[in-house]
Amino acid sequence: MADQKPLFKTPYDIKDVSALFVIVALVLIISAIIGNNLFGWFQENINFG
Repeated sequence: MADQKPLFKTPYDIKDVSALFVIVALVLIISAIIGNNLFGWFQENINFG
């Protein structure tokens, strides 16, 4: 057990983290816009009452 791995590795490269964050944020924004448009179309075409 002399060769133990450290519990916490060195922090990730900030460029990799920010690029991943930007990609995830763009996907979430695009899916929110598409979902909102689809729900609006659904509300216009279905009579709820």
